[in-house]
Amino acid sequence: MNGNNSKSYSQPFAPCALRFARRGGQVLIPSLLIIPSLLLFVYLLFETTKISREKIRQQFAVDSAAFIEMGDYTNLLNRTAYVNGAFPYRIFKEAFECPGADGTNKPLQKSDGNGEICAYDMMYAAGAFPKYKNDMKGQDPTPLDDKPKWEIEFDNTARPDFTDNPTSQKDTPLFELITGDQGTKIMVFFKTQSIGFYTFYAQVYSLLGSVEESQFTVFDRLTENFNFFRKSYYLNSNVCDPSNAQTCGDDGLHSSGGFFANKLVMGGGGANSFFMHYIQKIDFWGKQMSSTWTGVYDRVHCQTPIPMTTPDPKGLFQLATVPDSTLLKLGNGFDVYQGWDAPSNYFKVDFNVIAKCSGMKRPCVHALVATQCPQMSSGNNCVWPNPTPKYQTRLYP
Repeated sequence: MNGNNSKSYSQPFAPCALRFARRGGQVLIPSLLIIPSLLLFVYLLFETTKISREKIRQQFAVDSAAFIEMGDYTNLLNRTAYVNGAFPYRIFKEAFECPGADGTNKPLQKSDGNGEICAYDMMYAAGAFPKYKNDMKGQDPTPLDDKPKWEIEFDNTARPDFTDNPTSQKDTPLFELITGDQGTKIMVFFKTQSIGFYTFYAQVYSLLGSVEESQFTVFDRLTENFNFFRKSYYLNSNVCDPSNAQTCGDDGLHSSGGFFANKLVMGGGGANSFFMHYIQKIDFWGKQMSSTWTGVYDRVHCQTPIPMTTPDPKGLFQLATVPDSTLLKLGNGFDVYQGWDAPSNYFKVDFNVIAKCSGMKRPCVHALVATQCPQMSSGNNCVWPNPTPKYQTRLYP
């Protein structure tokens, strides 16, 4: 009986096992679909990663190149702001302010005996140099590092041409370093003091002019072919032929609204001009002992105004400026559209055709790079007036 029972228990399971054996072959059909799909997905992932990696590399290369190239503009504008304002302000303040660091700068007496005036104030009133608007009389030059705007300016009455940013070349035919009125009302002696003031003044602004001209010459050479952009892009993109390195990055540099379209040039009157303003001749007045009356002083001046074009044909440097429209372009940024060649792929999809940029025959990456003066709202102008050397290079996607 036990044997019959055992047999009766085992027989119902036999058909069930047979059904499982027959269903095992059904796994083969989904696997034939899933496994190739997985392989295709892996290939797709690999190809997508490959083209994404190349695009990221190109984007990094053009970002780096554009940022480095715009640094040339930032350096020029900051250095020009120093030459326009902070340097002459500090130099003449320390040289002529009364009583001076060692107490030797004595005030000049007025001719009528009623009061005195410092040589620093006299020359500023004549329009000889700019100074800080809130300059403290008789103290050291005011530190301006924490000021968002450096309000350094000429006397507006004496130098009205430089009240605002000049839009063209503004050379001064004749400049009176010590005016006729000052020569009458102030006891400034011609042969000792007036000539000494002129000599120092000419030396300082001659030096400042040499510095500014050298700065622009360096800038002009660096941006002649924009080699910093080309070299940076060449090193980071790894797509340029070494034998044609001088043409590497041409797409980006010649973009509409880009570097070549907005290159700064000296003078010329165009929208991208860089102006340097000069004095052609200088005259000055002073007191001299009368040849006919003892104890009486005559007012005299140079028999012939001193030409400033002898050492430099352009004259004696005064100021360097950039038009507001050009500074606004620099603040809004230059567009850089750099084309690149997409690599081939397993699926033989030509991304150079289907993903090409407008106006190009291939894909491109874009960078917007600017040089901006913080906290200045009127045309991005920190060169003149209010020469504030705080330009910064900024990169936008």
